[in-house]
Amino acid sequence: MFKHIGVIALNTFRESIRDKILYNIGLLAVALALFSIVLGEWSVFDRSYVIKSTTLSVMSISGLLISIFVGISLVQKEIKGRTVLTLLSKPISRASFILGKYVGLLSVVAVHLALLTCIFYAILLLTGSNPTASLITAIYLIFCEMAVVIAVALLFSSFSSTVLSALFTLGVYLAGHLSNELLEQVRFAARMGEMDATSSAIFEKAAVVIHAVFPGLYRFNVTTYVVHGVALPDMYVFWNSIYALGYVGVFLAIASWWFSRRDFL
Repeated sequence: MFKHIGVIALNTFRESIRDKILYNIGLLAVALALFSIVLGEWSVFDRSYVIKSTTLSVMSISGLLISIFVGISLVQKEIKGRTVLTLLSKPISRASFILGKYVGLLSVVAVHLALLTCIFYAILLLTGSNPTASLITAIYLIFCEMAVVIAVALLFSSFSSTVLSALFTLGVYLAGHLSNELLEQVRFAARMGEMDATSSAIFEKAAVVIHAVFPGLYRFNVTTYVVHGVALPDMYVFWNSIYALGYVGVFLAIASWWFSRRDFL
């Protein structure tokens, strides 16, 4: 099984590297990272703060774009081109197919983030913006975030069309970043008496469900901590790594189960 996953992952990595969309996203990310220097000069805030916060945001968004435009198309191309039948006719389980695709795309995102990290540190050194080791922590958490997003993208692409999968993945990404703020705002509005008791209870229950069901991607955004030099809580990285691993496992398990039930004939 591991051999099959490795072969599929390697082929997925090679196929993704040849994808023109990947290069377009990569070049856009590099251009925006370089543009952060100009933003730093124009901004009323500290130049180092602007460069760091902008570049970290670019890393997260570019990873999301790769997950959507490259990741979702990987499975859909196999299905539409009927090449999935050739693969599955061999002694390869459908779970191995999904896991191989996941590992291959995750490797592409890892290489993408590694290249941006090198550019990021070069920009910081050239501008005298004090590159610190804590930035690696922020980039690692972005990688954990993308690990969850890729699993979500593969889940939706295993049973839905390309457009719907992209919209669903984007929706989960936004909900994951806004769920905590939504819950806090609903509770604040309830305390301030801006809603009646019935409406307050309904909205709070809805916000609690959203907060519980969707992955809390806001946990992986530690830009504020890093750019201001504030230390993260003890074991923060460890527990959020476990958190990401748990959601990845759940999403891939559902994707494998659903994909195994599909009939491609």
